[in-house]
Amino acid sequence: MKVNSTVHTAVTMTIKAPYLFAIIGALLFSACKSDNRQVTADMIHFPDANGEASEDAPVITFDSAICRFGTLAVGEKFVHTFRFTNTGKSPLLIAQVNPSCGCTTPKDWPTEPVEPGAQGQITVEFNSTGNSGQVDKSVSLVTNCVPGVWVLRLQGTVIGADVPQQNNSPVQMEMELP
Repeated sequence: MKVNSTVHTAVTMTIKAPYLFAIIGALLFSACKSDNRQVTADMIHFPDANGEASEDAPVITFDSAICRFGTLAVGEKFVHTFRFTNTGKSPLLIAQVNPSCGCTTPKDWPTEPVEPGAQGQITVEFNSTGNSGQVDKSVSLVTNCVPGVWVLRLQGTVIGADVPQQNNSPVQMEMELP
């Protein structure tokens, strides 16, 4: 299944000025980490008034943005590699990779620009400890594509000993007066 800028994992967003500046700042700041990583102004792509990308913008196309891992036992770890291709006409930048929770860990992703036609991968590990039942974990990517945020998902079922639930209800006591 190919995922492109018009079909993606239910991420609909309107880019507002503060968010746009934050994305640009993150891209430029993350570019300062390495001397041989060159981020230029032509790598930053702003959508037009209709939210459309220019013809020269990078396009991230995943083999699949959803991984259904089936069934895991509580405490098991699952590792999956999401593969993608830059099907656009300019270099693709991945500025941030953010997991939805502490049980999901991104392991690797390209820190250098991905040239048009080149492929890349993002490896994610899910630790099922503390989870039970149906799970839907996500990892968000901040890119220079339009849309700028992409979501990768790990879905499945965790079985085994139930995870103890904390009782957050107030303690009720009855007292009799003499």
